[in-house]
Amino acid sequence: MGREEKAVETPVSLDYRKPLQWGELDPDRRRNTHVGMWAWLWQRISALAILVLLGLHLTLTYKPMLQFLLLLVVAFHAALGLRVILLDFNLVNVKYQRWLIWGLVGLGFVMFAIIWITIY
Repeated sequence: MGREEKAVETPVSLDYRKPLQWGELDPDRRRNTHVGMWAWLWQRISALAILVLLGLHLTLTYKPMLQFLLLLVVAFHAALGLRVILLDFNLVNVKYQRWLIWGLVGLGFVMFAIIWITIY
């Protein structure tokens, strides 16, 4: 009792770009990078900035400019963290990611301003 085998359709051809050679630069690299990758990168950069600013904040207490920068970076980092949570739990569709990034970063800056004005 033989099994009938179905023919597997293979794609006609995929257009891949040629690999870069050693020392060759890709002029379209920034333009072709998705907005989600930039958000991920900026969240990692802000995490490092938080570590540096927190260390400075603990050693140089009561410096308003340092507190200002720390609160600003924390608000930015939190806004991008909310983006990750909303996308991971499928609460927002990925196709609205660009609007989500700008909206949450704007909300983060509004919250930053409210907190800063309340404290100082």
